[in-house]
Amino acid sequence: MRTPILISLLAATAANAACAPQKGDRNITKFQLYPENIDVDTKSGLAYISVLYNSEVAVYDPAQGEVVDTIKFENLSFENPKKSRPDLHASGVQVDHLQRLSVSVNAGAAFDTQGTNTTGDNFLVKYGLKEKRELWRMNLTPVAEGFAGYQDIEHDSCGNSFVVGTFPGSIIRVNFNGTKATPWYLTEKRKSSTQGLTGLAVKDGMLFASDEVGGKLLRFDDMHAEKGVPVEVPIHGADGKTSIGKGLDGIYFPPLFEGKVLLVSNSMNGTVVLRSKDGTWKSAENLGLIHNPQTEPQHGGFTTASVQMGKRIYALTEYFADAAPPNKPVCGTLAGNRTVFPLQDITDLVTKLVT
Repeated sequence: MRTPILISLLAATAANAACAPQKGDRNITKFQLYPENIDVDTKSGLAYISVLYNSEVAVYDPAQGEVVDTIKFENLSFENPKKSRPDLHASGVQVDHLQRLSVSVNAGAAFDTQGTNTTGDNFLVKYGLKEKRELWRMNLTPVAEGFAGYQDIEHDSCGNSFVVGTFPGSIIRVNFNGTKATPWYLTEKRKSSTQGLTGLAVKDGMLFASDEVGGKLLRFDDMHAEKGVPVEVPIHGADGKTSIGKGLDGIYFPPLFEGKVLLVSNSMNGTVVLRSKDGTWKSAENLGLIHNPQTEPQHGGFTTASVQMGKRIYALTEYFADAAPPNKPVCGTLAGNRTVFPLQDITDLVTKLVT
């Protein structure tokens, strides 16, 4: 007998099945998307993708398989050649538990020059997904002089934001309402041209960061502490590996593995799979690399991030060389001439390594 409750449950199950991405690689079709990072709002199922060169955010609906909206930021996002900030890039995007979207809109010079030029503005922009408007923004440049390359973002249980900088490694903490920012962790005795921290991820109140120096994984046990105190997570692998590797970018805990698997984007090759069997992350196993075919020279792609949509896990690919010398941006724009951007379905490959 179909009671009203049963009918509601069946309807919800059917809706979830319809929204769940199907197995296999997929393409996102949007002119000049150039995605640097991606995160999913688990309440709506929508994915938010940073559009690197236009300093905006694309809203992607996995159920429809298309971009359904674009979020722009006044005086930061590209509008036209006369009204633009070519010095800025949008990189990190992260949805917090309050349905607020954090976006890093930062000076691209640090990345373009590998840290030799650390000048320029670095904004953390907070956008309300329920309000559908920008709530506030803060310029992080004055907070930690000499540090730059701000990109990935994470949040604690109070809604405070943690923004990671790469040249050299740093983490800035910004309070809930954007009225105060403080250096939470600064690496010492490193030149700005030394690439440091690249990505952030949170599990059970612990903050994790990937460090290009030594290919390390760092763990910060207390996100509520006044200053961050890093602990290096020992890494071992069956082939003798004691590090994550080189060319690191974003890191991500896919919900499918309940915090026991951490994916680390290797920009030049694909996705590194780390595992903590007991989920404590006192140590980690390097299970191996999942190759991204788009990183092969003929394609020119770089793996930048991972994301889970429904029950499928995808690797994101960026194409930095499209608008870099000797190539040029499309006339009147800030980016290259690409329209189709692939998402690599790595779910089965991750599962195979883990099991």
